[in-house]
Amino acid sequence: FKRYEEAAEMAALYKTRTMMPLIDIYHAFYEGLTAFHFARQLSKDDPEKWHCLGEKSLACLKTWAMHSTWNWVNKYLLLKAECHFSKGQVEEAGENYYLAVKYARQHRFVHEEGLANELFSKFHASNGNTSEASHHISQARVCYERWGAFAIVDRV
Repeated sequence: FKRYEEAAEMAALYKTRTMMPLIDIYHAFYEGLTAFHFARQLSKDDPEKWHCLGEKSLACLKTWAMHSTWNWVNKYLLLKAECHFSKGQVEEAGENYYLAVKYARQHRFVHEEGLANELFSKFHASNGNTSEASHHISQARVCYERWGAFAIVDRV
């Protein structure tokens, strides 16, 4: 998940289309991840715009997580972790990354467990915790291999 500019462009194009509601949830999820990334990376270039977009996605996933915990709670927790991370709330972010990984594993969403571990690794790396960063990127690679996403394994 490193092609943020492309993701932002696709999200903008998507808004002009009408699609099925299930796809809308996934769109909100990935748009939220992208928005919180930009809120951290582009802190001088209107971070509030990106936080607002991310918060809308977070609200959408919260609603869906309340209706179907099994399918959506890990995604909601990962977005929540990214939100806290983008605001510098280290303890809250760490707790939510941990829970996102836990529920993705428990609910057998191996690809999302990989994504949660990958983002958890970036979080630890940015906070100088290289051993935890290394552990979580290794876990991400294992998940992506189990999922059969060898191109992603090569990227991370």
